[in-house]
Amino acid sequence: MSAAAFLALAAALCFAVALILTQYGLRTMPSWRSPLYSIGGSAVAAWILALAFVDPAGFQLEAALIFAGVGVIFPVAVSILSVRSNERLGPAVAGAVGNVTPVFAVLGAVLLLGEKVGLGQVAGLAMVVAGVGLLAMRGGAGGRQWRVWVLLLPLSAAMIRGAIQPAIKTGLALWHEPMAAAAIGYTMSSIVILALVGRRAWREGPADRRGVWWFTGVGMFNGAATFLLYAALGLGSITLVAPLVAVFPLIALVLSLIFLRNERLPLVGLAGVLVSVAGVILLLVGGG
Repeated sequence: MSAAAFLALAAALCFAVALILTQYGLRTMPSWRSPLYSIGGSAVAAWILALAFVDPAGFQLEAALIFAGVGVIFPVAVSILSVRSNERLGPAVAGAVGNVTPVFAVLGAVLLLGEKVGLGQVAGLAMVVAGVGLLAMRGGAGGRQWRVWVLLLPLSAAMIRGAIQPAIKTGLALWHEPMAAAAIGYTMSSIVILALVGRRAWREGPADRRGVWWFTGVGMFNGAATFLLYAALGLGSITLVAPLVAVFPLIALVLSLIFLRNERLPLVGLAGVLVSVAGVILLLVGGG
């Protein structure tokens, strides 16, 4: 297994764990407040590691500006959308719909970076979309019911997560420091989330300490996943990395069955997860 593939799978594991921890955190904290701690915690950790391991002598302003521009929308927008979709849909379904990330990532790689897509990958993309369609026919996991429009929450998160990958890969080509990319991005996202909800959080007083710890943990795993994703993008093509990272819904499904006893997908929903993950695998194999 190549280093890029290993890092991408490690990122998938971290994204899946963050989905599970989010469910615990939502029991003690409203979803609107959670990104303050998940994003803020990630920014602090990223800067500690960046100051320790990044060589400032190689600093490239153009790359830093790319990372900062990405940080205005990622991970802050994805964090908000992911928490809301996790709250409404549960981690298994929210993660599975997030499987469309490779569609946007691969399209961006083809259009912007000139990467090639084979017929097998096209078939894989179609299966991913079909899997999401099956989820739209669902019944809710854990007793949840939702309207079809709620699927737009994780779909939007997937679009953003996929769209930023070509930009990050471009920045890393100029300055190959994934930890610096993560630190700069999380700093910008922290500023955005403070501007959005900081004043409201101040008015409503201190948050439940348990929720703070849960969402700090979410931030740690999401931060690790982001760093691993950036490191993988620095070593491999998007058509390799994006599909591998997108197996995180299958990992989240297994973890939710173990740790969240009330999370049970109906047969159609399970079929949607399996079809979409199979599409991701076909994307990888189809890419040669």
